[in-house]
Amino acid sequence: MELTYHGLSCIRLRGREMTVVIDPPQMALPGLAKGTLGIIVRTEGTTTDPAKLRPREGELQEVAGPGEFEIGGVGILGLAAGEATVMRVAVDDVRVVAAGRLRRQLTEEEIDSLGHVDVLVIPVGGGDALGAIEAAKLVNAVEPGIVVPARYGAGDGGEYDPVGKFAQEMGLAEGAWEPQPRLVLTGSSGESDETRVVFLEARAG
Repeated sequence: MELTYHGLSCIRLRGREMTVVIDPPQMALPGLAKGTLGIIVRTEGTTTDPAKLRPREGELQEVAGPGEFEIGGVGILGLAAGEATVMRVAVDDVRVVAAGRLRRQLTEEEIDSLGHVDVLVIPVGGGDALGAIEAAKLVNAVEPGIVVPARYGAGDGGEYDPVGKFAQEMGLAEGAWEPQPRLVLTGSSGESDETRVVFLEARAG
């Protein structure tokens, strides 16, 4: 399974047989050519539209809001958490949790519902979602195998804090990390004692 980051909360999970795009911008669908077998998952929105969930010729199936779904071998669990829905998506046995614009800590019960998390994609730049300190606290509570920071700024004084602030909170020395173009996983990481932080380049397409 290949995970790429496309800015804000948007990530693409490309499995052997299915591609999942989480929180795509309204206009573009990163890396999804016509005819691709794919699913759109949104952390915004409160319910799944049954019409969008049904397979339709030339259209992608779409999931939003809380609930459990199984589409083409991809398992999806939506967990309501304030204004966001935390989504756990299992592709090729890899469990990815996308927190979208999460603004609060998860309760113990919510963390238990997620079960083992291979990859946690979490907002770290503050503004309309968690900031670096809150994000690091949530990572310690969830204990994922890998954490991928999202929703951060370029350090130009814009809406979001730069990702370096989160790196510091996670105890990484300056210059000790380098953004990667993609994260490739061959299966579940299993239980691990330490969470690895993986910084991904924001890709345009």
